[in-house]
Amino acid sequence: MAAHLPCSSPSCILQRLGPLLCAARKAVRGLFADRVSMARFIAHQVIVFVALLLVAIQLVTLVALNWAVSENARESVRKEVDVGRRIFGRVMEDRTQQLTTAASVLASDFGLRQALMSNDHATIVSAMANHAARIGAAKMMLIGLDRRVIGETAAQGNQGERPLFPFPHLIENAERKGAASAIALIDDAPFQLVVVPVLAPVPVAWVTVAFTVDNKLAQDLSLLTGLDVSFATWARGRGWHVAATTLPPPKTSALLGALAPPAGAAVPPISPDLLGADFLLSGSVLGREDNAAVVAILQSSLGAAIARFDGLRVILLALAAFSLCATVVGSLLIARSISRPVSALAEFARRMEHGEYDQGPPATRSDELGELAASFNRMRLAIAAREQQIKSMALQDALTGLPNRALFNERLQQAVGLARRLAQPVSVLLIDLNRFKEVNDTLGHHVGDRLLCEVAERLRAVLVRASDTPARLGGDEFAVLLPTASEAMAEATARKILQAFEAPVFVEGRQLDVGGSIGIATFPDHGDDPNVLMSRADAAMYVAKRKRLGCAVYDVAFDTEAESHGRLSLSGELRQAVDEDQLVLYYQPRLDLASGRITGVEALVRWQHPVRGFVPPDQFIPFAEQTGCIREITRWVMGRAFEQCARWRAAGLALEVSINLSARDLLGPELPQRCAELLASHDASPQWFRLEITESALIDDPARALDTVARLHEMGFSLSIDDFGTGYSSLAQLKRLPVAELKIDKSFVIDMARDPDDMTIVRSVIDLAHNMGLSVVAEGVETDEVRQLLCAMGCDYLQGYHICKPLPVTQLEPWLARRGAPHGTTAKET
Repeated sequence: MAAHLPCSSPSCILQRLGPLLCAARKAVRGLFADRVSMARFIAHQVIVFVALLLVAIQLVTLVALNWAVSENARESVRKEVDVGRRIFGRVMEDRTQQLTTAASVLASDFGLRQALMSNDHATIVSAMANHAARIGAAKMMLIGLDRRVIGETAAQGNQGERPLFPFPHLIENAERKGAASAIALIDDAPFQLVVVPVLAPVPVAWVTVAFTVDNKLAQDLSLLTGLDVSFATWARGRGWHVAATTLPPPKTSALLGALAPPAGAAVPPISPDLLGADFLLSGSVLGREDNAAVVAILQSSLGAAIARFDGLRVILLALAAFSLCATVVGSLLIARSISRPVSALAEFARRMEHGEYDQGPPATRSDELGELAASFNRMRLAIAAREQQIKSMALQDALTGLPNRALFNERLQQAVGLARRLAQPVSVLLIDLNRFKEVNDTLGHHVGDRLLCEVAERLRAVLVRASDTPARLGGDEFAVLLPTASEAMAEATARKILQAFEAPVFVEGRQLDVGGSIGIATFPDHGDDPNVLMSRADAAMYVAKRKRLGCAVYDVAFDTEAESHGRLSLSGELRQAVDEDQLVLYYQPRLDLASGRITGVEALVRWQHPVRGFVPPDQFIPFAEQTGCIREITRWVMGRAFEQCARWRAAGLALEVSINLSARDLLGPELPQRCAELLASHDASPQWFRLEITESALIDDPARALDTVARLHEMGFSLSIDDFGTGYSSLAQLKRLPVAELKIDKSFVIDMARDPDDMTIVRSVIDLAHNMGLSVVAEGVETDEVRQLLCAMGCDYLQGYHICKPLPVTQLEPWLARRGAPHGTTAKET
């Protein structure tokens, strides 16, 4: 379809311009609502009247011009279509004559007539195919006098009965006139058919030549007529179909839709206004059969003809707009000369409302408006100063002057977004100062503040690029943003920072050592989100602090996010394991070197998870200690150990059972009460048990831990220091503990046969314990060589895989029976 033409009727134009004129009148009246004199009011009314009169005159002129242009264009298009229709008819007649002549050449071909007389079907088809190729025919047929097809160029073989020629009336016309031509449908496609006789010297056959009616023919005719040409076919039951056209696809679809109905008993008529008022067309039936027809449609766009006058219309509209604008501008200039200063101040006030304080009010006269502008300017300066102060407090660290966490996160977000677009790296360093808490607690917070300021200055000195951002995130935690920095560049920067921290800091005559741990994460290798990047830099920092590496680059091996998710899941499952008895107690025998017999066992908890399977103790015991779940586990272990020990004693098996206690157990006041309840419920003696505590359990709150240990000792329990040598307890503290035994950690025992340092440590611990009146247990005995060395050193007890690995009760009791475990009285010891 053609583009929609603008409405050209006077009522339509008035309908569109009416609201605009009313709005203009109201706007002009609004400008002068605060009139100060009748003369000015009258002058303004005159300006409005002249402007409206000018608009009315121009509107009438435009309406008249538009109507004249439309009528002239319509008449011009009507004449073009009529002339084009006549040219089309003449061109089709000339084409028919040319095609008839070309077909007559074949009919007079001697070889064709000879093949016809000899009934040589192959020669007939070959001659027709060659001639069809020369004249550009789509197909050729040779028709016998019986109206049946003798040969056809497009036939698929010649088997079976010869078909009847589908257009017998063409042969009848050729008999009367010597030749005949028509446009008809073959296989629902339009063809121009030419029929001429084969004379010898009377007609002995008829040659039919078919030429395709396609887009090329339509384009050739369109160039000659200056119109759009379409060939449409109609068939009963199928309806209309556009076989060839010069129209683009959208207009072709519109034409096909306008030719409805889709099917019928007869060819529907085609009216000149079939496509509406925007087009004029002419339809000619080129060929008609009982059930089909071919129609040529010539059309021209009225919009295209009217578009020729668009330039004139634009010029007139521009002149009208210019004259109207000139009138309005003249009136506005008069009003603005009065309202300009007030408008400027109002605009300045609006800028201040939106937070724009960089530009002051415009220069004005030295009158009341000037004083008002000066007051506004002083207010602007005061507000800008206060806002800058607030912004500085919100985005900068008050102590060090570095960007704070909010500003750092904002810049990190921007840097990652820019790096994602430019495919560049971004690195983040997370810095945590070592031993800062000791400085604060020992020397005071004012010294710690001076130390933080010095760290900030050293960070500024190391970061020479303007794009690098150092920031203080809080406490003793700093961060550095390095845009466009690769992992290697970030690690080099971290080394420089650590080197800058090596120089001591002097505060109030004191020399302080500054040290730090730095975690490094790089976009996009370690994360494509700012939050993920910071989380992984934090994970790397904790690894560097724990392993005392100085700095560490993030690695998936210490992915804290995945670990935390698993640990959170483990927390709920661990409590469920205690409630549902998923835990199992294993017992590891302890050998008494003096007697060579098994005199005790250590109760060790194991977790048989219903889904995960066997969970090693080092995966859930440390986590249980951090979350407080260790107390529930200890209560479960003590309950099962007390119960099993009572069974063994009742069966005459005199084994001492060692039970491990954690730091959280010692800090809870309910532990002695719980032990007393278990002794009473199982009719057991505290001398049957040995409670093991670690050195680290005494560090966090020594007073409370010592109080609990003392109460347990008073109840009659034997106490042992487990994993001795791995903690930080002092000998003075060890002297105060009411313990009877030291257990040397297996890290010193396993390799003591090959490591002289470990051997020295073990020998020293044994001598120290014996001098303090304590017995010694060596853990981790896995070879006979180590057993002999410990025996030579005078160690009292051995425990390890060389003696026996931890076993459940069902396997331990047969092992003890084979080993010859000690038996004693079943009565309760006092």
